[in-house]
Amino acid sequence: MKNLVICHGDGDGIISAAVIAKAISGTEIIITQPFLLDKIVVDADVDAIYVVDIAANNKDIAMTTGFATKHADKIVLWADHHQGAEVLAKILGEKLIFDSAEPSCPSLLAKNGYTVTAEWLNAANASDRPTEFQATPLSERYNKAFKVSLIELQDGNRVAVEKVQRAFIEELASGTDSEMVSEYGSRYQPIMDATKAAAEAFAELLPGVGITTLGEAKVDKTLLCTEGYKKYPVVAVQFSSVETGEPVTMVATNRKDLNLVQAFGLPSGAPFRVNLSGDFEATKKLIVEKLA
Repeated sequence: MKNLVICHGDGDGIISAAVIAKAISGTEIIITQPFLLDKIVVDADVDAIYVVDIAANNKDIAMTTGFATKHADKIVLWADHHQGAEVLAKILGEKLIFDSAEPSCPSLLAKNGYTVTAEWLNAANASDRPTEFQATPLSERYNKAFKVSLIELQDGNRVAVEKVQRAFIEELASGTDSEMVSEYGSRYQPIMDATKAAAEAFAELLPGVGITTLGEAKVDKTLLCTEGYKKYPVVAVQFSSVETGEPVTMVATNRKDLNLVQAFGLPSGAPFRVNLSGDFEATKKLIVEKLA
């Protein structure tokens, strides 16, 4: 029996894929982004599809529902903890498990009968909700290596990211440290230095909201937000997308009373962090309009 696991490439997505691979033998893993889901070609000999940590595409919900409809007969599990996943309920029924209150997809899997070790669960929670959960050695190990590979992507190395992602999956499966993950993680310090400089450049956009523009700087955006929260409960980080080159503004918050998905009228996403595409100045005006 051929099983296909489709996962997001961040820490909790990779750990989710490892959880499924450990539980289900004979799995092939495809790592992707929610907005690239329709690019996946499912071979005819695939018997079962497991989708984990793939949010509904907030720019094109129909793309997500279209994929689910097309492959509904083969999908045996779709697990997601982002807002918006409920649009899949009519298509997938009990095959869909979702709860936006869960801090990570492995946490959701654990509550639905899958075996997730405490080490993996804690790392996944810390990876996805760094302002709520303390970093662990495992979460830091992957996130440092992953972020260095993202920097290499900006420099034109389009294979580094997936190599690190797959090396980490193999590490989880074997219980033995990957030399590649170790090597990439060792190059993280310069990124930290650039991140601190970007954090010092935060300026007030409106009361309680700080903004910084990265330009060519190569930073750890999660750490940058954490540093920004020391001055502003809401932060905006403007940068160019590594995939498309288009301007993107990431808005993030550590306020428990603010749901950014709702604030910006988006159909899906994480309530504490959203990406807004479009001209930087126009997006600044939008942030002021929605958050003032």
